[in-house]
Amino acid sequence: MWLALFMWIFSTVVLAIGVFSSLEAEPLPIGFTRGSLLSIEAGSLAVRRADGVVYDCGYDGHTFFQRDRWPIQAGQLSAGESVEVLSDRRAGTHACYTRMLSVVYAVAGRSAPVPRREPLPMHGSVTLAGLVTHEDGSSFTVKTRGGERTLRLRADTSYSQNGLRLAERAPLINQHVFIRGGRGTNGALEAYQIMWGQILTGPVR
Repeated sequence: MWLALFMWIFSTVVLAIGVFSSLEAEPLPIGFTRGSLLSIEAGSLAVRRADGVVYDCGYDGHTFFQRDRWPIQAGQLSAGESVEVLSDRRAGTHACYTRMLSVVYAVAGRSAPVPRREPLPMHGSVTLAGLVTHEDGSSFTVKTRGGERTLRLRADTSYSQNGLRLAERAPLINQHVFIRGGRGTNGALEAYQIMWGQILTGPVR
């Protein structure tokens, strides 16, 4: 009898913790967020940031997942991996939507395997979002909430449209874009990744 009572109490506590955790989860903020992947299944993922805050967000078949800059499937991800998530809001709603998730190697003592055909991705310290107002083939200007910023394009700048990686560059003018970049050796801003496109409003898959 005591064993049965103990198991009942234990199950109740575990269930309560699970419910409490789900209530505590917040939608990912718009933009880039780094953290540890807690779970990913049934069109929803959860990420814990370094400060302990847990976020969740939806994804679908148009979400771009990558490891070492190579596309992967959601099922190839594992809980505990360090990730960087680019999130947005579905058009006309407040529902969180994952545009892109990249596996990063921020865990101390873990080294990233070197891809054979491409260099490791550069995880820039600068993230921007805004409307492209000018481009000339070697640089472009984006209008952000904080004003206009001009970034240089690199030979290895990557482009993604509607969640799909493009094989070659596409026109940027008048596009609302998300940018990850950094400063080059001369201090000028450079774009490492540029993403834009529509978010589907259909059911999450």
